[in-house]
Amino acid sequence: KPHKCAHPDCDRAFKRAEHLRRHERVHTQERPFQCQEHGCGMRFSRHDNLLQHQKTH
Repeated sequence: KPHKCAHPDCDRAFKRAEHLRRHERVHTQERPFQCQEHGCGMRFSRHDNLLQHQKTH
């Protein structure tokens, strides 16, 4: 697996670069996907998690 996480305490590696970028959000706490439902505003690191959440409204 050529795409290795550079975080000091992490040994994760991925076949695809986009999977590594997605994983890096674990370390950065980045949550770019926000629920637009009025009064909610929950944020997610992955778009599929946002879509799953939106089904609860």
